[in-house]
Amino acid sequence: MVNNMHMQTIEVSDTIYNEIISRRKGKESLSKTLERELKPVLKCARVAELERLRRQPGSDISVVEKRLASKKLAPNTI
Repeated sequence: MVNNMHMQTIEVSDTIYNEIISRRKGKESLSKTLERELKPVLKCARVAELERLRRQPGSDISVVEKRLASKKLAPNTI
């Protein structure tokens, strides 16, 4: 399979450029920074669990929230 990706040039204001630079990790390229920043963020486990339980019929949301507050869930890692 041939990789047909090529770089594009975009113009941004100084403010936007400085914001992108401030979000770099180490000497990460600007394209990698933009790619990382624009990727959809996975919901944290607590939010995903809460949304799942809210959809269940007969769920009392206060009970659900108390259960989640006491539950040790794995932290969200990307």
